Amino acid sequence: MFKEIVGIDYTVDIDFEDNYTTSLTLSFLVLVIETGHRFKMKIRYLNVSDFSVRKMTNLYLTRSLIIHDRKELGWEMNQRYHVHDDSGYGENDGYNFIEFYCSSMEAVSLEEF
Repeated sequence: MFKEIVGIDYTVDIDFEDNYTTSLTLSFLVLVIETGHRFKMKIRYLNVSDFSVRKMTNLYLTRSLIIHDRKELGWEMNQRYHVHDDSGYGENDGYNFIEFYCSSMEAVSLEEF
């Protein structure tokens, strides 16, 4: 179970042709319910756009981030995934604290917390 986001690292890289590449690395506190073990997991999202974080003190999650794969809709697009947390109403359509689009994502690390 994802408990909360404990780190946000947003970077913009510019190459010699002035092409921009954006990435967002989120660190999550993850709890294994059966054992009570806690882990810190990092996931990197690539080519991030429309990144939005609302005013907050802590970024608690109800379960995990919601990821909509827009390719399933049959659209060809650069920003394949729409990622956000739950609005609090449990309908997976709105966001409460964080929202963005990205072209891909990758697991970076998992370590004991």
